[in-house]
Amino acid sequence: MNSTALSTGPSGMAWKIPVIALSYFVAETVSGGIVTALGMAWPNIPQEMTSTAVQVGNAIGSILMAGCLAWLAIGLRGGTAIRWIVLAVFAYVTFGLNNQIEAAIFTTFGGFTTMVVFLVLPCLGGAAAATLLLRSSGQTPAITTVFRDRPASAWWWRLLVAWLGFPVIYTFFGMLVSPIVVPLYQQQEFGLTLPTMGTLIPVLLGRSALYLAVTLPVIALWGRSRRSLALALATAFFAMMGLIGLLTTTFLPPVLRITHSVEILADAVVYAGLLVLLFVPSKVGARAPERMPVTAE
Repeated sequence: MNSTALSTGPSGMAWKIPVIALSYFVAETVSGGIVTALGMAWPNIPQEMTSTAVQVGNAIGSILMAGCLAWLAIGLRGGTAIRWIVLAVFAYVTFGLNNQIEAAIFTTFGGFTTMVVFLVLPCLGGAAAATLLLRSSGQTPAITTVFRDRPASAWWWRLLVAWLGFPVIYTFFGMLVSPIVVPLYQQQEFGLTLPTMGTLIPVLLGRSALYLAVTLPVIALWGRSRRSLALALATAFFAMMGLIGLLTTTFLPPVLRITHSVEILADAVVYAGLLVLLFVPSKVGARAPERMPVTAE
């Protein structure tokens, strides 16, 4: 077993994830100070949270982000700079930009511009720590995707299916939980609002394009198994698209937070599976077995 494999084992991850979490948390604190100094308006939360609750929430979010970044980092192949950029952009768009787009149409909190700016440094800092501390095994080549050595006719329709797939998945599971969550939104309490389908569908298509744009580089650089890619993406989508935010928004009703957590888990698992199924076919990604040398008797 090589040193790289040892460094990504349980003992290595035990201290590296806290370091990544600390890097993310420190960058978050610095970013918060910058935003405050600039006089930018924070979101108007309907129920004021204590400073202790905010700090605890930030710490939990940092640990969850660190775990996701670490899992992705040990699967990405390539140079340090490209791995950092791919990981940071994935984290920022998935956790930062896309969540704020959704918050803009489902809440009346405001502060969209502030949060979009605020989350840049934490994502850069956490991704930098994960990239520097963790690396995929040098013996494994990047996984082969449907894009490699294939004409556009072999994969353009896959991009279309993936782009349309997220809105379909999101809408399907959203309809399943709607009897529970819609009445809470209709009460217009807790700063929640319910957009029309005419507003929601274009937003979902835009968010889907963003998710696809930042996930394809992760798939292209992945150096571990097809299954590990699906699990890593599903975990990252679940945590970044909803779990972190729902754990920290303690002012929302528990039934809403739990229901949305289950919904987003289903979204994440199905969406990650769809992307891997579309872009990393099992036979395409398989490595040919090594042949035993033939010797004359």
